[in-house]
Amino acid sequence: MRTTKRQSREDEPSIDDMRYDIAEREAMNINVSQIIDMLLDGVQGLNEIPDIEIKDEWNQTFGE
Repeated sequence: MRTTKRQSREDEPSIDDMRYDIAEREAMNINVSQIIDMLLDGVQGLNEIPDIEIKDEWNQTFGE
């Protein structure tokens, strides 16, 4: 089984860490048709999403 950066992190995550964690999770769960849709339609990058929205998404997904 693959170990993620989030699993190996010892400190509290920074906003950039949270962005990476969300991207890593999405990449691990994405299928080919979703990749094709992204290539055709584009996506909003996680670096473009406000920090507060990243924190909320990270807490909903990974909050313990």
